[in-house]
Amino acid sequence: MAKLLLVDDDLTLGPLIKEYLETHDFTCVLCHNAFDGLKSFKKEDYDLCILDIVMPLMNGLELANEFKYFKANVPFLFLSSKGSIEDRIKGLEHGADDYILKPFSMKELLLRINTILKRSKDQESIANANKEYNIGQYVFHLTSRELLYHTLIIHLSDIEAQLLSMFCESPDGIIYRDRALNQIWRDEYNFKSRSLNVYISKLRKYLIHDEMIKIKNIHGKGYQMIIKSN
Repeated sequence: MAKLLLVDDDLTLGPLIKEYLETHDFTCVLCHNAFDGLKSFKKEDYDLCILDIVMPLMNGLELANEFKYFKANVPFLFLSSKGSIEDRIKGLEHGADDYILKPFSMKELLLRINTILKRSKDQESIANANKEYNIGQYVFHLTSRELLYHTLIIHLSDIEAQLLSMFCESPDGIIYRDRALNQIWRDEYNFKSRSLNVYISKLRKYLIHDEMIKIKNIHGKGYQMIIKSN
């Protein structure tokens, strides 16, 4: 079941979209302003985001930029009453996978969402097939869950590999505690807080051979992996 984030300040349309999508087997979280949307995006793990463009305080274009900073590969589409060619181009230039003009058909929205999710899943499968990360003097192979340090091969558990890939995917090396707990343990994340600390400690031990790599605690937020340059 795909999980969607809908950010729309329309108090009438937003609930209708949410209800429609949930009747078609999606989980849909609705936020009525960009700040609540950003807060939810940081905390939860979404498969696709649906953003209204015209909103007060922070518009959908600005919100999309914030989303891409925290997790660049989450697909999103814009909803907007602004239908000029220039507006549509601007939306696509901000990285949107689609741009839907209001008013729209709910069926059309559903079809476009399914198309984006299928494309995203296919792209992710291809990308993950041979994905590797350079971490200081280490090489991390995601698919095989192998962490290599010269001739040393460390076999990671599934959870260890997920955590390490989250560090690698983060632009600033930060993973937020709530997001990590929710993404890995989902419904059980409230009971796994201590477990997260244990897995972070394990990653620190695995990376100890390169003294330029540090994983530090960020009080009240999570953890940050720092790779110092020589």
